[in-house]
Amino acid sequence: MRKMNLLFGVLALGLGVIVGTLGVSLLTNPSSPGSFISKLRGQDHIQTVTGEVNDTTQTPPVLNTEQDNLSETNAALDSANPDSILNQAEQQIVADYKQDIGIFFGAWKSADIDTFRLKLAKAYTGELIEKHARRAEKFLVQGIGLDVTQITFDQVAVESADANTATLRVDYRYKARDYSLADRASFGEEHEQIVQVRVNLLKQNSRWMITGENSIR
Repeated sequence: MRKMNLLFGVLALGLGVIVGTLGVSLLTNPSSPGSFISKLRGQDHIQTVTGEVNDTTQTPPVLNTEQDNLSETNAALDSANPDSILNQAEQQIVADYKQDIGIFFGAWKSADIDTFRLKLAKAYTGELIEKHARRAEKFLVQGIGLDVTQITFDQVAVESADANTATLRVDYRYKARDYSLADRASFGEEHEQIVQVRVNLLKQNSRWMITGENSIR
């Protein structure tokens, strides 16, 4: 009986070590299904990148359009969208949207969820703030954020717009790594994530804010 109990004890200990190891792996390995990056926009496309990403689409040369007032994030905003064909009102909508996305990614380095909400309120309005906050809180309480190093807009098309509302069809991709809030440093493999969405915006105090996002498959 003692031998049997000892055997069960050894097996239980071994199982505990395996489960614990898997748990740590899911937390620290960005390529695993439980990582931050794979859950941020889990229904979009994710791939690991080790160097430059090859753009297979035929687009004009990429222009660096890093926003001046986005110093809270290190994201480099690159645009491959020919904004010159848009009228002045549409150009403002597109420019504000790109800035909103920069603010969104910058918020993912917030030390706590309250700071995250305050930052996001500069770019989003309505229920969408709480939707993103609920998703973010699961990671921020674990001390995990996101470090976005580059955003490339392949398409930002104005589908409709009036004085106060607009709808965009957007394709963009970004490179990112998991981010330790405690160490203020990124870790793990860099991934590229592809986002394809239809976005609704609302004009508030002369600025366009994101009020709705729907993924396009």
